[in-house]
Amino acid sequence: MGDRHDYVALDWVKGEIEEVLKQAQYELEAFAESPGDTARMKFCLSYLHQVRGTLQMVEFYGAAMLAEEMEAVVQAMLDNQVSHAEEACEVLMQAILQLPNYLDHIKLGRRDLPVVLLPVLNDLRGARGEALLSETSLFQPSIKASTPLDAALENQLADKQVIDLVRKLRQMYQLALLGVLQGKDLDRNVAYLQKVTNRLTKLLDGAAAQSLWSVAAAVLEGIAGKGIAVNSAIKELLKQLDAELRSFVTKGAASLGQVPMDLLKNLLFYVARCELDTPLVNAVKDEFNLDDALPASSLVDHDRQALEGPDKATMGSVASALIEEIGSLKDQLDVLVQGKGAQPDKLALLLPGFKQIGDTMGMLGL
Repeated sequence: MGDRHDYVALDWVKGEIEEVLKQAQYELEAFAESPGDTARMKFCLSYLHQVRGTLQMVEFYGAAMLAEEMEAVVQAMLDNQVSHAEEACEVLMQAILQLPNYLDHIKLGRRDLPVVLLPVLNDLRGARGEALLSETSLFQPSIKASTPLDAALENQLADKQVIDLVRKLRQMYQLALLGVLQGKDLDRNVAYLQKVTNRLTKLLDGAAAQSLWSVAAAVLEGIAGKGIAVNSAIKELLKQLDAELRSFVTKGAASLGQVPMDLLKNLLFYVARCELDTPLVNAVKDEFNLDDALPASSLVDHDRQALEGPDKATMGSVASALIEEIGSLKDQLDVLVQGKGAQPDKLALLLPGFKQIGDTMGMLGL
């Protein structure tokens, strides 16, 4: 799937956002020195609201979510709904400093991943006593809006023979599901569930409900390949799928025009988590853009570490110093190379310089 973000627009507004954030930081620092001066926090709130609006306009929703949470903390402080104001100020300052880093990060990496911001988002929510977010809550797969069944397809699926077939498929599904719930002959019962979901995927071609059953088939493929564990949550989702079959049998084709979004999203979450390289799993990951919706844990950890590092300005000054030091070592090596004979004692004098460069780059996470 192509990236839908407008990075040219981000280039246009990034400088403005950073300037507005500096103003917000200035007002927050002034408030920290004079906690009774609420006018400072009102100015800070206004600046953060401006930042959020700009980020929403250019559709970078991960960054906009961070600005929104900052805004909520400032409003809670103005409403005297924060129990530890000093701690809230520290969390706010951390978030204000981190947002420009995040914008640099998504500009270079071409990925706006809200899950990378989860620690600071939860710090902000914790500062105002709100429930913390989980990875699932930030999971946003690319789900297309449901479209109503056209008349010809609805008539076709309303045929008595089709309903009778679905009734038989449901009976097979229920028997296999019972075995899975009881932990009996798991491989055989999962195979039966796969047959039902694969048959329904073909039967419902063109209907909105087809996506639900194709995703269910991918989940079962993941279970069969031991890439998805059969835990209590999976069992509950499989039971909810049976309820969808019951609805088809009792209500007919009219029930197929809408897809239960919560059920679909929860099934997609397990496909996104599945690391198996199988046709159905890969097809669903591509169709719903799951690699961006829930990237691998190693990628998220790497991105979070990058955000904790120095900002672009600091990196620029350190890079200049490193380039100068490398240039000096290169000049010394050139002299040694042009000399006649080995000079290990002089080469040894260069080792501390190389070690210092290595240590500096390691400190920067490079």
